[in-house]
Amino acid sequence: MGSSAPPMPTTLEPALPPYASLRGLALAFAAGSLLLVALTVALGGVGLFLWHQSTQESLRLTALVEEMQGVRGGLYRQMKEVFDATFLQDGEAQGQYLALSRQLEARLENLDTMARPGPEQTALNRLASAYRSLRAHTDPLLVLTRTHSSAEERRLLETELEQGSMRRFETAFGEIEQQVSEKRTALEHRHTAVRRLWTLLLALPVVGMLLVLLWSRLILRKYILGPLVDLREATGIISRGNLEHRAPQRGAREIAELARSINQMAAELAASRNSLVRAEKQESLGALVPVLAHNIRNPLASIRATAQVLGDGALERELQDGLRGIIATTDRLERWTHSLLSYLNPFEPQRVALDAGTLANTLLPLLNAHSSQKPVQVDLSNWQRDLVLWADPLLLEQALHGLVTNALEASPPGATVALGLRRDPSGGIQIDIDDTGPGMPFEPTPQGLTPGPTTKPLGTGLGIAFAAKVCDVHGGSLHFLRREPAGTRVRLVLPA
Repeated sequence: MGSSAPPMPTTLEPALPPYASLRGLALAFAAGSLLLVALTVALGGVGLFLWHQSTQESLRLTALVEEMQGVRGGLYRQMKEVFDATFLQDGEAQGQYLALSRQLEARLENLDTMARPGPEQTALNRLASAYRSLRAHTDPLLVLTRTHSSAEERRLLETELEQGSMRRFETAFGEIEQQVSEKRTALEHRHTAVRRLWTLLLALPVVGMLLVLLWSRLILRKYILGPLVDLREATGIISRGNLEHRAPQRGAREIAELARSINQMAAELAASRNSLVRAEKQESLGALVPVLAHNIRNPLASIRATAQVLGDGALERELQDGLRGIIATTDRLERWTHSLLSYLNPFEPQRVALDAGTLANTLLPLLNAHSSQKPVQVDLSNWQRDLVLWADPLLLEQALHGLVTNALEASPPGATVALGLRRDPSGGIQIDIDDTGPGMPFEPTPQGLTPGPTTKPLGTGLGIAFAAKVCDVHGGSLHFLRREPAGTRVRLVLPA
C-alpha cells in the first residue's frame, strides 16, 4: 500500500474575525478613511453653519445699531430745523424738516424689517411710536409759527417736546440699545463657545486618523507582516530539506490558506521522498534477493536431500529428531525464500469479473486442508455469493489464503472462523475475516513494502504485507479491528 502523507498539525487556530482577509482589511481601512472624511466634512459643515449664523446675527445687530443711530441723529437734526423755523424764521427749514421726516420713516421701516419677534420688536415699536408722537407735535408747530406768539411756541417746544415726546423717545432708544448690547455680549460668548467646540470637534478626526493609523499598523503586523515573516522562515526551513516542518497557519485568510497549501505541499513532498527511498530500497532488494535465493536454495536442497537419505529407523531417536529438525528448518527457509521472492516481485493484477461464489469454492479446499490439522470450523454464512468482484483471482486467493490461515492458526481448537463478503456502504466490496483467538500482540500497520513481525513458529512475517500489497494494487485497503471480548477482524475493502 502507498505511504500516507505525514499528519498535518492539529493545533487549532483562533477563529478569525469576519474582516480578517486581505480584501476585508482593505475594505475596513477604506470604510474607516471614508468615515473620517465624512465626519470631518460634517463637522466642518456644522461649524461653518454656526459661524455663518453668528456672523449674520452680528451683521444684523450692527446694521440695527446703525439704523437706530441714524434715526436718533435724524431726529435731532429735525428738531434743529423746527427751532430754526420757529426762532430764526428760516424759510428753508420746513423743506429740510420734511426731507428728514421721509428719511426717518424709511429707517423706521428698515428697523421693523430687521427686528426679531419678541422684546426687540416691542422695543422698536415703542421707539417708532415715540417718534410719531413727537411728529404729532412738531408737524403743526411749523404752521403755528405764523399765528402763535414766541412765548406760546417756546412753551410748546419746552413742555411738549423736551419733557414729553423726546423723553419717551430716549427711553425707548435706551431700551433697544440695552437689548442690542445684551445680544452682542451673548453673541460674543456664543462665538467663543463655537470656536472652542469647533476646535474640539476638529480634533476628533485627527484623533480618529491617529487611531486608524495605529490600528492599521497593528493589523498589518498581526495579520500580514508577522505571518509573512513566519511563512518566509518556514519555506526556508522546508527548502533546506526539513519536510516535517510546518508553517504556522495564521494571519489573514489568504495568507493562512497559502501556509496550509505550503504545509500540504511539504507533506506530499515528504511522502514522495519516502516513497522514492522505499522504491530505491525495493529496487536494491529486488536485485539482491534473486541472487541470494539462488545461492541459498541449492545448499538447502542438498542439505534436505542428505537429511532424508540419512533418515533411517535404525538410528537413535535423538538423531532422528535432529534430522527431522533439519528437514523442517530447510522447508521453512525454502518457504521464506519463496515468499520473499513473491513479495518483492512487482506485479500487475489481471482483473477479471470474479464471482464471489467461485472465489469461495476455490478457497474451501485450501482451508479444509489446514482445518483438518486443527479442529476449527469455517463459517461462510455471511458470504454473499451473488456479488461480482473485479479482481485478479490468483492474487486475491493467495492473499485471502494467507489471512485466513493466520486466523485458523490463531483460533483455539473447536472455534469458528467466520468469513463474510458483502457490499460496502461506499459501493465497493468488503471482505471480513473474524477469528476468536487471543488477539494480535501488535497493531498491524501495513506500510506498502514493509514486512511485519510474526508470532507463528514457521511464519515469514510476509502474509500481512503481501495481502496489503494485493489490496494496494487493486486500489483497495486492509484494516485490522479488535473484536470483543476477544479476537481480530481483518477487513479487506476493494473497489466494485
